[in-house]
Amino acid sequence: MSNDNDTKRPSHIAYQVREGDENKSYFNRIGAVWKHKDGEGFNLELDSFPKDGKVVVRSVQERIQETKDNARDGDRRDDKRTAEREDRRPRDNGPRYER
Repeated sequence: MSNDNDTKRPSHIAYQVREGDENKSYFNRIGAVWKHKDGEGFNLELDSFPKDGKVVVRSVQERIQETKDNARDGDRRDDKRTAEREDRRPRDNGPRYER
């Protein structure tokens, strides 16, 4: 039987995975998974559902390790890349919404 802290944090994360350029996969977080207190099952909470119906569930620790490994391999994102994206348009003439 697990302790109470195990049920407060998700044990796994749910992702939609899409294939990008150059055979890269992009993981989009869409939900989380928690273990039952008795250890016999899981609760899955999805914030969205992919159109193709495919959901990938990975352990939290596994994804943390993959991120660390990618950073060591020099697969870090360049800050300029975000600013130079073609799908980003300047918002000079767009409406402004304030809370």
